Amino acid sequence: MPMALTKFKKELKLHQENGFFKNLEIHRGIERESLRVGHNGSISQKDHPIGLGSPLTSTDITTDFSEALIELITPTFASTESLFKHLSKLHHFVYGAMEEEILWNFSMPCAFEDESEIRIAEYGHSNMGMLKHIYRKGLKLRYGSIMQCVSGIHYNFSLSDTSWLPVVDNVTQEYINEKYLHLIRNVKRNFWFILEQCGASPITHKSYLYGRKHSLENYGKEDLFMPFATTLRMSEAGYQSPIQESLKITYNNLNEFVDAVIKGISAPYEKFKEMGLLDEKGFPQQISTGILQIENELYDIIRPKRTGPSGSRPANLLKQKGIEYIELRGIDVNPFIPEGISENKIKLLDIFLIHSLISDSPNINKQENEEIKLNQKTMVTNGRSKDVKILQKGSYKALSELRKNFYEELSLVALAMDEYSPGYLNALESEVVDTSPPSQKIMRILMDTNISFKEFGLSHSQEIAKKFRKKIDGDFSVLLNNSMDSLEQQKIIEETKDININKYVELYNSKLKREK
Repeated sequence: MPMALTKFKKELKLHQENGFFKNLEIHRGIERESLRVGHNGSISQKDHPIGLGSPLTSTDITTDFSEALIELITPTFASTESLFKHLSKLHHFVYGAMEEEILWNFSMPCAFEDESEIRIAEYGHSNMGMLKHIYRKGLKLRYGSIMQCVSGIHYNFSLSDTSWLPVVDNVTQEYINEKYLHLIRNVKRNFWFILEQCGASPITHKSYLYGRKHSLENYGKEDLFMPFATTLRMSEAGYQSPIQESLKITYNNLNEFVDAVIKGISAPYEKFKEMGLLDEKGFPQQISTGILQIENELYDIIRPKRTGPSGSRPANLLKQKGIEYIELRGIDVNPFIPEGISENKIKLLDIFLIHSLISDSPNINKQENEEIKLNQKTMVTNGRSKDVKILQKGSYKALSELRKNFYEELSLVALAMDEYSPGYLNALESEVVDTSPPSQKIMRILMDTNISFKEFGLSHSQEIAKKFRKKIDGDFSVLLNNSMDSLEQQKIIEETKDININKYVELYNSKLKREK
């Protein structure tokens, strides 16, 4: 038996004997992104549907970069079943408000004629709404609009305070911070598994990379791909910013992490400085000239998070109050699931994250950090190759060997989690035994049918739209009331007298210096 497995079994047994799994209470939520497209598969030019409420104040449905990029937000749930049921209800509700449009059920976006088709999301004329719009203007300025139209799944995960009691006598925020950082480091070490299991974007329409350098290959006349890719969304051609590596973000210490993020916002970056904070009319076109405009511009597969009042700076909240939950971001939309993620896959994420929590997790040094980056690139670009190898402690190991050992550990965690809530081992076996991950299924369909990504994406999304448009029994009154309330909240905000927007941006930036 490998030494690592022996060590893991001891740690797992200790948690079981202490009653960790019997006492476990997971809080989980999902943010799911999707582009609105018309009947011909082109990005929508219409306003965010009024029936969905205000994207500024709604707790259920907002927009991301584009006016057409919808984001569905669930509350947190104590069971995977309740979470999935609510996510499905949100989709039905959206389709009830969209008329003839559909949701593009893929991570890589639809085809574009020109970048000008993409409308930046608008949130009204309040300072709060304008700040969100300015941030998106900055993203367009820095990276272009097309890159911002990829869609993904964000999985928010935390444990109740009482969940820690079997393993520690005094549950302090400092202890919770350390445990979540512990989890984050292991997620990064083993992210190859998520890329293999959840990668679902091996191909894209050529328009996604118009005007950008790339190393992708032609596939047919319209598309670009990598022969063994799992997720172009997570590749160098995807939703990435290589310059952020200069921030040397680590997850070994919370203060170090927050300080690096603040430095990334506060210290001017020459290229972005030259672009200027203001446009030719003297209106803000970026929130800051740093590598990051704001905290949310940090592109990473996982982030520590803390909720707070509107207008609060996330960096300040983390420093003052600590980590509340983690956000797992590197999950592609599964096009074969109408909701973008299945209940079994949610359970798989729970297993993976609990495994990350209870496994040994030393600090990540410079050498290991380089290995993690290289492994991610390997799995993103070559993860479906039978010969792929992963680097661990300076040595290459066959993915097949790593997968076998890792699956054995996950099986033990799943079995233990069945004590918390039945169905985890079955879910793991169902997901991992399937030897065709979503990325492989997509390429097989395209090869077998000899159609383009655009054709497949549109016809497949149309079929899913038909499912959601079918009349179903259910009570949508809460979502409808939330929608109407959000419109009223925006109206109240906009009736409140605001200061000059330039001054508002200046004050927003000053909070990072003032709130320590």
